[in-house]
Order: sequence, then structure tokens, then C-alpha cells
Amino acid sequence: MATRSDLTGISTSNNTTSNNNNYASTDIDLDQQTQEQQNEIEKEVADHQPLISPKIKTSELKNEYLLEDKIYQDKVSELMKKYKYIRRTRGDGNCFYRAFGFGYLEENLNNRNELERFRQLTNDLKNKLVQLGYLDFTVEDVSDVVLEVIDNVGKGGNETSLMENFCSPAYSDYFVAYLRLFTSAYLQMNSTFFENFIEDGKTVKQFCNTEVEPMARESDNIHIIALAKAAAVPLRVIYMDRNEQSLLTTHDFSATDDENKSAFKPMITMLYRPGHYDLLYEH
Repeated sequence: MATRSDLTGISTSNNTTSNNNNYASTDIDLDQQTQEQQNEIEKEVADHQPLISPKIKTSELKNEYLLEDKIYQDKVSELMKKYKYIRRTRGDGNCFYRAFGFGYLEENLNNRNELERFRQLTNDLKNKLVQLGYLDFTVEDVSDVVLEVIDNVGKGGNETSLMENFCSPAYSDYFVAYLRLFTSAYLQMNSTFFENFIEDGKTVKQFCNTEVEPMARESDNIHIIALAKAAAVPLRVIYMDRNEQSLLTTHDFSATDDENKSAFKPMITMLYRPGHYDLLYEH
């Protein structure tokens, strides 16, 4: 089948060429229709899902499932016993990183020492990425925005101003991009360990290029382990799915390798439902 470049400048005087043009036209129409449909879906998500929502009661999750759906109704009831609020994130493939960034800064609004530690990590990351072969000016563009957000929080920021930052793509998406680079750098610097968990014969670098750094790529346990350790932030994820064997499953991701599991205390807690992460808050 002819491609668009193959058809450039070719006469349409014979049937073969004409048929090829028709095929190419059909391909272009299908591509255009697919792209338009994707744009509509993205617009629908953007119009109805804020990047970060206000807190709502976890009891409202019951409205998302049919009354007859006993598995999920029971699991929401179990969730409500310990967690009073949930904060939704937009389902755009960036939800884990956005929830992590917002949850971390929200937890440390009044903790100058912790914010300064994270600020230093941001500065250090730029040097690490340059050592790994990334362009200095592109890394600096991202880190500058992240530093601005951290400084805004440190200068008397509150939940309202943090919400404004994270509901603005100009700030929020840069913070997500930074956390993706942070995760990628940690994976690459510890490639000997992580290469055992990567499938399809990919190297750690290839995995980072295709599954970690690009925006809108969903996250799995390998991303969570790497970011929790890279940022030294203990994280808890409550898994809620259709598994009938248990009500809820809790996975704790430690900030260090030698952390005492019996004394584990998460800085951030997330709810995971297949393909999506939201923030959770205890009573």
C-alpha cells in the first residue's frame, strides 16, 4: 500500500495509482477519525475531571457501584472504617505521579526541613540526569518549575494555593514530568537490581524511555518502588479490585531498604483501583 510520501508528485493517470490514492485517502480518513475521537475523549476528561479534586467522603464511592455489586460495596464499607476522605486525581495516565506530588507537598506544608530536603533532591537530580546523558537545558526547564512550586509552599503556602498549582497544567504537568525523571534516574542508577523485573527483553534504559518518562504512561509496582526510595518517602497503597478472596489488600513501599516494617508509617496513602490512583486520608 502506498504511503503519503510515496504518493507525492505521482500522476493519477492509471488505475493502479488511482486505487493507491483511494487507499491512502481511506487511511488518512481513518487516522483523522481516530485522532478526532481521541481528542474528544481527552476533552471530555479535561472538562469533567480536575487534575486534583477537593476532598470528598469515601462514602461517596458507594455511588459509583451498583447496589447489587456486593464485592465493591463491601470493599468501600471496609475502606470507610479507616479512611474518611478521598481526593480524586484525573484519570489521564499521570494519576500516580500527580497524587504523589500533591500528597507529599500537602503533608509537608508546614515542614520546612522536609521541603528543603526535597528541594535539594531536585537540585541533585539535575546533575544525575546530565551524567546519564540528558540535556542540561531540558532538565533545567523542568526543575525550575518544580523549585518554584516548592518555594511557593515554603513561603506560607496552604491547601488552597497548592490546589491552584496542581490544577494548573503549567505547574502540575511539569511536576509530574520531574517525578517521572526522578523515577527514571533511580531505576537507571540501580539497573542491576531492577533489570530482573523488566519483561519483554527490554533494558532498564529502554524501559525508562518507553514506560517511565513519557507523559500519560500508567504506573506499576516497579515505578512505585523506585520513586518511594528515590524520594525517601514511605508510601502505602490500598488495592481495591474484584478479587473475592479479600476485602482490601495493603501494600507498603518503604523509603529505605532497612526500614522496620512493624513501625512503618506512610507519608502518603493512595487508593488503587485497576488503572487508577487517588489519595486517601485517615479519620
